[in-house]
Amino acid sequence: MPIIDAHVHTIDNYPSMTPDHDKGSLTRLLYYMDGSGVDKSIMLPVIGPASPGNNQECAQWVKEHPDRLAMLADVPMHQPDAAQRVQRAREEFGAVGTSYYPSTPDLKWMLDAAQEPLWAAYRRTGLVCNLHVGPPNYATLLELVQQQSEVVFTLNHMGCPGGMELDDGAYDTLLAGAAHANLFVKASAFYGAAATPWDFRCERALGFFQRLLQSYGPDRLLWGTDWPPAGRHLTYQQGLEIVRTFATGMDDDERALVLGGNAARVFEI
Repeated sequence: MPIIDAHVHTIDNYPSMTPDHDKGSLTRLLYYMDGSGVDKSIMLPVIGPASPGNNQECAQWVKEHPDRLAMLADVPMHQPDAAQRVQRAREEFGAVGTSYYPSTPDLKWMLDAAQEPLWAAYRRTGLVCNLHVGPPNYATLLELVQQQSEVVFTLNHMGCPGGMELDDGAYDTLLAGAAHANLFVKASAFYGAAATPWDFRCERALGFFQRLLQSYGPDRLLWGTDWPPAGRHLTYQQGLEIVRTFATGMDDDERALVLGGNAARVFEI
């Protein structure tokens, strides 16, 4: 099976990474992928004042390297034209899904009947809906994936547990999402859940991974690095070895699913 990094940001000038603002460049990403044996990466554009055209940039890189790259189009789902953007995402950018970092702390608006045209666009296009959701919105997320059972959802960074304790009952809400076959979780950004972000054995972060593995199973988790932000703490290869070497509870076939087989299936790449 291929090894697929399900979460990278590719951008020539990444101001938040200063002084390593070029760490997310395409040249560097391909170099790190080659050195670590990663076959393909899925890019999530970073749209901001310094990179307003990152959707277009990522689309061009996919055209230039279709065997190495895929992308999720950044779609601001709270905007009035979100449904139209979803409808155009595959044709305009060659996207295999969409990425959304919410602009509001409460996502209950996603459940409103007024959002039906948005979800209809996902059903028509077959695009995956990738969300950045943390503990305060777990309950809303589960209601959403149940309500929109024909839409495939992926969730960033193990649900962003941050400094949450492993036995925190709030995480049980996310684990209950395993009952919904259309919800997948990325095993990515381990540094964000680690007590010591520079330690790629990251005991606490791997503890969250183990809880997800027990609940969702190896066919519902997708490995990713969150490169280049992860590069503040780890090398690219260390971000891979967290799952390839240190994660337990999987046989070789199951590990291969997490490292790439699931991403290939979910995103049809």
